[in-house]
Amino acid sequence: MRKKHVFMNVLIMIVLMALTFNLHAQAGRGRGRVRGTVKDRAGKPIEGVQITAEFLESKVLFNDKSDNKGNWAIGGMGSGNFLFVAMKDGYEPTHHNMVVSQMGRNALVEFVLKKVQTVAEDVPLIDDEAASSLLQEGNELFAAGLFSGALAIFEEFALKNPSVYQVYINIGNCYKEMKQYDEAFASFQKVLEKVQEEKGSYEGDESAARALASAGETSLKQGDFDKAAEYLKQAQGSLPDDETLAFRIGEIYFKQGDTDNGILYYKLASEINADWGPPYRQLGYAYLNKGEYQLALDNFKKFLEVAPDAPQAAAVKALLPSIENLIKK
Repeated sequence: MRKKHVFMNVLIMIVLMALTFNLHAQAGRGRGRVRGTVKDRAGKPIEGVQITAEFLESKVLFNDKSDNKGNWAIGGMGSGNFLFVAMKDGYEPTHHNMVVSQMGRNALVEFVLKKVQTVAEDVPLIDDEAASSLLQEGNELFAAGLFSGALAIFEEFALKNPSVYQVYINIGNCYKEMKQYDEAFASFQKVLEKVQEEKGSYEGDESAARALASAGETSLKQGDFDKAAEYLKQAQGSLPDDETLAFRIGEIYFKQGDTDNGILYYKLASEINADWGPPYRQLGYAYLNKGEYQLALDNFKKFLEVAPDAPQAAAVKALLPSIENLIKK
């Protein structure tokens, strides 16, 4: 009987070890399902948006694309913290963190994508109606994803209007979307050299900040996060009161897993503009990742206070009871 008892104990241990190994191998995978939508700022659905869900503990990836109604769905997910990213050429990428559950229905994830800005905000006023029409034509082609056509228009504009050097930001953005990165950087550099020549410094110059920010986004497309952060830091330094630049630097660090630096720049963005919701939302997720639940709760509540109608508000609100329970424990 003793031998049988020992045999059973050994058998149970083997089974448990096998189960443990299997659970580890399948980390991030399971029966969870998340649905969502992608729309533009006018509320129109966007088709063909790449949706990626990354399980933050093991970096397991799940993918889908939005259909012609802007709908998408990802299944086979385990329980835990996931980073969802929505990307499409011609739009600024955006992301959303949420805790996925295999039990019950998960909150709907609603992405709202903003079209890429193609013109620096401090481009001089153009009195020539033909030149203005040419620039507008290029912008419309870019917004439609017709980057080679937009490039031809912007280059024609640059030849006819050499004093409006800011158009090289547009030209560089076209090259960036066409994955001709060397040409993109060369275009942004033309803007920076002109600013340096005219003002002797990038400080306070909108054109320099936009060129540096676009160079940072180009580095991101190449997968060079360190270089991207360097460019965006320069952009933020030239326009220290621009909360969007500080926020974008925070995004780079957070996506790399450098939560502390992400928090630093999210907080800076919230200090520059206390009424803007995204920094508080991301601070909530960053503190949640660090296990600082009270700070996570405080920032999520602040996000809901300043942005109650934001697309991510429902998902954030659904998180609050779980965080409150973690604090009680």
